[in-house]
Amino acid sequence: MVRIMFNKILISILLLGVSLSAGIYDNTYRLAKESNQTVTQPSDFYMNGDFKEIVRFDALDFNDGMDNKAINNTIKQIKSYDKKNNTIHISIIGHTQEVTDDKNEKTVDSKTYANKIENWFRASYDTNESKQDSKNYALQVEKQMLDNNISKDIITLEYRGGKDLGFSDATSRGIDLSNRVMVTMYVSTDMYVDDDKDKVLDYEDDCLDTPKGVKVDVRGCALDGDYDGIADYIDKCLETPRAVKVDENGCSLDSDKDGVLDYTDVCPDTPLDVKVDMRGCALKSTLKIFFQVGSDKILSESIPEIERFATFMKENPMAHVKITGHTDSIGKATANMLLSKNRAINTKAALVAQGVEVSRITTGGRGELDPIQNNRTKEGRKANRRIEVELTYEK
Repeated sequence: MVRIMFNKILISILLLGVSLSAGIYDNTYRLAKESNQTVTQPSDFYMNGDFKEIVRFDALDFNDGMDNKAINNTIKQIKSYDKKNNTIHISIIGHTQEVTDDKNEKTVDSKTYANKIENWFRASYDTNESKQDSKNYALQVEKQMLDNNISKDIITLEYRGGKDLGFSDATSRGIDLSNRVMVTMYVSTDMYVDDDKDKVLDYEDDCLDTPKGVKVDVRGCALDGDYDGIADYIDKCLETPRAVKVDENGCSLDSDKDGVLDYTDVCPDTPLDVKVDMRGCALKSTLKIFFQVGSDKILSESIPEIERFATFMKENPMAHVKITGHTDSIGKATANMLLSKNRAINTKAALVAQGVEVSRITTGGRGELDPIQNNRTKEGRKANRRIEVELTYEK
């Protein structure tokens, strides 16, 4: 619509950042009940209805005719909801600029010649024109929706004329921006839908995608009998104690892989492959320490094993260790006994050098008395030449 008007003096700044907010708009607005309006929903339907979601679209500008691109984008979003079998309602409300024939109109002071000239150019825009324009705007949007197969039954059409300005009327641009249509989509909560078939209706179901056949609680969420955060239907350990950390299967953790679960493991950092008692604390283990043949000198390839065991001892200050040396049966028994004791002593010295307190280590030797394999074979004799550690724990 073309309107001839004389440029006003700027008395306020156009509220560029204050486009009519749909949130404020719909939360404070009631549908008018004027006799010449089309209203297909009760006046309090949108104000007091129970909605799962309210989608408020940007204002559709009608100052220079209908913005087809903006309307088509709005329609596209509406149809995407409709395809998902949502129950939706569409509110279309037409608006125009401020009318100029009201008795409270602020006319320009005509005492001066210049202002008289300005009043001559003031075009009248009366209430009837305003209502008709806002109606036409709303009808154009409705027609676009109907042409795109959006049902008329879900549309509420209203036209407000110039009653709800979107912007300041102090400038031409502000006046133009009030010529608009506001579209809002209301997605209803269907009281009788149970999409995941868990016998808890969607409007009160906190877990809408529960797998079929899974038992749920009153909130519609899968049962978790041991409260470990893993639903019973995938929980492989259904009786985990409260507050115990679990893995993705709902089972208690065993960080050091010693077969004793972390929440009962008194010694949670036992080295891998070390035998433990029911508390998770190491019992007896063989250290892979190598010596020169017939000698108590430790070979350099044993250093990683010594460092590993020393680290364990330092991380477990309550642990005490008895180191026992063993030999094969080659040679004299008395010589083997002395050799086994010296090897244990040198192993102790290596641990002390790594920072383990000397008071926590005792030593002994058993010579060839405790073979673990047959001394008749090369492999058996190699296995019998060993250092064993036995741990005890003091509180």
